[in-house]
Amino acid sequence: MLEKVREIIADVTKNQQDKITETSNSSNVDGWDSVAQINIIVTIEAEFGVSFRPEELHSLNSVSSIMEALRLQTAAA
Repeated sequence: MLEKVREIIADVTKNQQDKITETSNSSNVDGWDSVAQINIIVTIEAEFGVSFRPEELHSLNSVSSIMEALRLQTAAA
């Protein structure tokens, strides 16, 4: 799951996947702006078959927060 999330973020932000780590976030990844944020979340929702609540979206601004939200979503399924 982590590798796919890293791949999605790298693809959307046009970075090398090896530059995206579990500590990466919107403050330290070039190209991770508000538009990229929406594209990342939409792509993750489609890829993993999950749906985040609108109030969650602002906090999904790091690899670790996305991974935690995905773990919660997939555990609840």
